Amino acid sequence: MATILSDTRPSFSRLTEGRKSRSWRAALPAVIVIVAFVALLAYLASNVSTYSQKAALAERDANQYRDQLTGMSRQVGDLQKEVALDRSPGRTTLILQAAATPAKKGAAAAPADKSWAAVTWGELPNGKSWMRVNAYGLGQGAEGKTFHVWMQPQTGDPVDVGALEVDQNGSGFAMKSDLPGIDQGKSVMLTADADNSKQPGDVIAKADLPKLQPTMTATAGEKPPENQARPGSDTQQMHQTGK
Repeated sequence: MATILSDTRPSFSRLTEGRKSRSWRAALPAVIVIVAFVALLAYLASNVSTYSQKAALAERDANQYRDQLTGMSRQVGDLQKEVALDRSPGRTTLILQAAATPAKKGAAAAPADKSWAAVTWGELPNGKSWMRVNAYGLGQGAEGKTFHVWMQPQTGDPVDVGALEVDQNGSGFAMKSDLPGIDQGKSVMLTADADNSKQPGDVIAKADLPKLQPTMTATAGEKPPENQARPGSDTQQMHQTGK
């Protein structure tokens, strides 16, 4: 009688079935840690990006505020300078008045004959000079022309002090603070010029500027005049004379 042998070897599925379940259970905590770490990195990256944007916006706002503050400080400085010049009597004041022209019998005087201006001239600590002009009786300028005040220095071309915007009363005002020095002026003119003119046009009134000398204290760092003795030269000369 044949003997039937049964296969008692363990099947492959039995050997791997338990290992698979145990390996997944062992890897699960590591997977959870990795997922949590990735999520943390994403969160931190998002926060860093948000903070970077906020920092960039804050820096931009700070730059805008700084520019605004600088502009306001400059405006305040200009206003203080204008107020100081408005209150200053200057070094001299000249009256510019149009020369009288004979009018025809029964005709009214020409508008230019009634025009006049008061020009105050002063000096600045930086060696420049300034002019303040109050003009009256200007009437309406000819078509295409505007009223200007020009300063003629002793050398060089005339310098435009400014255009006079005539109001309904025929009055105008102009002021300029970057003119040649107080000792370099020759004359001042009230003119009617073409628009955007670079030279004086029709002269309505003119006056010579007085010869003045600067009185402002020299700023620090300026070289002494050539004829001024240097420190120690008198002492050295006395020692030489005593020998």
